Amino acid sequence: MDITKNLKSAISAITGQLSTLKTELADTNREIGSIDGRIHELYAMPVSLKDYGSFLRAKIEKLADEHMGMLEFNLFRNAESLGASPQNKEPLSTVEKDQYLPTGMFGNDGSTLSLRAACCYFGDQIHEEFMRRAEARFGKRWGNEDLPTAEERRKTIADLETQREALKQKRAELEAQIDEISGALRA
Repeated sequence: MDITKNLKSAISAITGQLSTLKTELADTNREIGSIDGRIHELYAMPVSLKDYGSFLRAKIEKLADEHMGMLEFNLFRNAESLGASPQNKEPLSTVEKDQYLPTGMFGNDGSTLSLRAACCYFGDQIHEEFMRRAEARFGKRWGNEDLPTAEERRKTIADLETQREALKQKRAELEAQIDEISGALRA
């Protein structure tokens, strides 16, 4: 009789522990869902004109870098079979005599200034003039200054992602414990 009583007590303790772990797992899943919702909310918020300007600045820099990459390719390509050599290998006599612009200096076809070239050579002016005109024309109407800045959101999102990773690890540990106990009960 004592064995049966002890066995029932042990089974009760184990099922109680299993129930506690399942509750903790459900709570952990809710916390992860809440964090996911908060992250989504932060990404879904619109940006201020000032933040928009920083993204515009980054796009201008990207286009400028792309243009310089194309120019670098044109200046240093070596097609000896076509009688060409990299520009840094041309002698003074050739450079002085030809005085030409590198292929693609202002764009791909040479007849018009490409957007990438404009960003490369006039990026600061493009950004500054856009921001000046945008602020004067529709700056107050743009709004969103009451929302967290993009930088504040990035920091908050990084913190939330760290919390989420810790919770995912906790979830994996809880699931492993639940599986272990459930497996032992089935055996």
